[in-house]
Amino acid sequence: MKLARIAERRGIPASPGIAIGPAFVLRRERLVIPEYRISADQVNAEVKRLERAFRDTRERLEAIREGMKDTGLVADIFDAQFLFLKDPTLLEHASRNIRSECLNAEWALQLELRRLEMLFESMSDAYIRERSSDVAFVVRRVLQCLMGREPEGLRNAPIGVIVVAEDLSTAELAQLTKGHVLAVVTEGGSRTSHVTIVARSLEIPAVVGLPDLVQSIADGTTLIVDGHAGCLIDDAEDATIAEFEKRRLYIEALDRQLLRYADLPAETRDGVRIRTLANVEQPLEIPHALEYGAEGIGLYRTEFLFMNRVDLPDEDEQVDAYMEILGAVAPYSAVIRTLDLGGDKLPIGIRGGDEPNPALGLRGVRMSMSRPAIFRVQLRALLRASVAGNLKILLPMVASSSEVDFARQVLSEVREDLERAGEPVASRVELGIMVETPAAALIADILAPRVDFISIGTNDLLQYTLAVDRGNEHVSYLYEPLHPANLRLIRSVCQAGRRAGIEVGMCGEMAGDPLHCWILTALGVGQLSMAPFSIPLLKKILRETSLSEARVLLEEVLRLPSAAEIRAHVEEHMLRRFPAEFEGMLPSR
Repeated sequence: MKLARIAERRGIPASPGIAIGPAFVLRRERLVIPEYRISADQVNAEVKRLERAFRDTRERLEAIREGMKDTGLVADIFDAQFLFLKDPTLLEHASRNIRSECLNAEWALQLELRRLEMLFESMSDAYIRERSSDVAFVVRRVLQCLMGREPEGLRNAPIGVIVVAEDLSTAELAQLTKGHVLAVVTEGGSRTSHVTIVARSLEIPAVVGLPDLVQSIADGTTLIVDGHAGCLIDDAEDATIAEFEKRRLYIEALDRQLLRYADLPAETRDGVRIRTLANVEQPLEIPHALEYGAEGIGLYRTEFLFMNRVDLPDEDEQVDAYMEILGAVAPYSAVIRTLDLGGDKLPIGIRGGDEPNPALGLRGVRMSMSRPAIFRVQLRALLRASVAGNLKILLPMVASSSEVDFARQVLSEVREDLERAGEPVASRVELGIMVETPAAALIADILAPRVDFISIGTNDLLQYTLAVDRGNEHVSYLYEPLHPANLRLIRSVCQAGRRAGIEVGMCGEMAGDPLHCWILTALGVGQLSMAPFSIPLLKKILRETSLSEARVLLEEVLRLPSAAEIRAHVEEHMLRRFPAEFEGMLPSR
C-alpha cells in the first residue's frame, strides 16, 4: 500500500504506531516574572517565601507521584525532578541571589534557571542535555506557586485526543492513562526524553522534535501521527485520512501477529542464534521489555545517579539502584555501563575546569582514570550488587589498551578488597568495552583478548567516523549507518571478536532497525540491543532468514561505492523479501 505524496512535518519517531484524531493543544500561560529589589530588612522574609514555595511544590508533586501507583507506570520518572527539589543547590543559589542582590524571590530563581540552562546547553551528551527540561519544569512550578498560579495540566483533556505541547513534564505525563489520549506530539524532546519513555509504556504513538506546533495548530484540528516515520500531518484531506486509517488497522493487525514471536528465539533457518536485548533508561521499562521478548538488558546507563546534585551518590545508594535493575531482569543478564559523564557534567561540588570541546574531552573511561576514587566506588557498588543477578560491566569511550588494563586492574583490586571484608560477590562478572571510537574499532584485535565481550555503540561511532553531528540540521542527512566506512569498521570488530572467542553485540540505534538485521547478522554481530517494541519484528525477520542469503546481500553491498547506493539496494531487497513488514515503512517508498 503506497501512500500519496502529502505535505507533512518531520520530527523524531519516539514511539511507534499511527493515530488519527482531534488536537488538544496544551498552551502554557506566559509567565511574566516580576523583577524588583527589596529592602535589606525584607530579605529573610523573601527567602522564607521561596523556601515555602519549594516545600509546597514538593508536596504537590509527591501527591501526583502517589497517584501514579495505580496507573501501571512506576513513579521513578519523577526522580529527576525530585532531585532538583531535594538538592539544596537550586534553592541555595536562588537564596544567595536574594541575599546578595536584594532581589525578589521570582527574579532570583529565574536568574538561577538561566545559569543552569546555559550550563546544560554546553554539555556534549544529548541524553544529559535533555535533562535540562527537568530543572525548567521544576522552576516553572515553583514560580507558579510563588505567583499564586495553578499549573497547567492534562486532567481536562477529553478522551480520544492527540496532545500537542511544547514539551511535557513528568507531572503532566502522570495524568496520561492508557486509552485516554491517542498520541503525543511535542516541539521538544528526544528518543531519551520522558515523553518517549512514557509514550512507549502506554503504547501510544509519539513524535517529538517538531518545531512551531503550539502556535500553528488549533484545538480540534484533525491530526495524523505516524510514530514509525516520525511525521505529523494536520488538516489532511479525507482521502489521506482514509489511507492512513487503512494503514493504522494494517499495522495494528501486524503488531498483534508479531507478538507471537516475542517468546521465540531469534534464530535463523540454518541455526544461527542472535540474542535480542533491550536498551532501557529507567527500571519501569524492564517489565515492558520482557513482554516484548527481550532476553536481557543490553545497555543501562548509570549517569542519572550522578546528575542534578551537589555531591556524589554514595556506595549504598548505587548498590540499591543496580540491584533493582539486576533483580528485575533476572535470570537474564544486564549490561550496566560505568559512568559516561565528562568533567563538565559531574556534580557541581566536584566539577573540574571547563573544557573547550567536551565531546572530545575528559569523558567516559578517561574521566574514570582521572578520578579513580569515583570509579572505584562505582565498581565496588556494582560488584556488591552482582549477587542480585547476572551482571556485565561495560566501559564507555575506550580508545586504547591502557584504558582497558587500568579498568581490569581496579576491578581486580576492588574484588579482592570486598572478599577480604567478607562481602558476597558473584563468582564471575564479565567486563566489556563499548566500541564507539574509530580508534577502538581499528585496534579491536588488540582490545578483544583483554575483555569478555564487546558492544558496538553505533551512535557515537558513526558521529566520530563521519565527522557528522546528527543534531545539526545542515549535516544530519550525512548520518548514514550503512555508510561503507561504518560497515568496514563493524566487520573489523566482529572479526577481532571471533578470533578472540568473545561475543560482539551492538547497542546503537542501528541495532533496532529491521532494515539492518541481515547486514549485521552477516557481519557477525551476535547480540542486538534495541528499544523493546522493535524486538518481535526483528525476531520474525531473523527466523525467516538464512545466514547464506544474508551473506549474499552483504557481499553485494560491500561492492557498492556510496552510502546512498547501499541504502537503496538494501531497501529494495528487504522490501521484496518482506513486503508485509516493510511496505509503507520506508521513507523513500
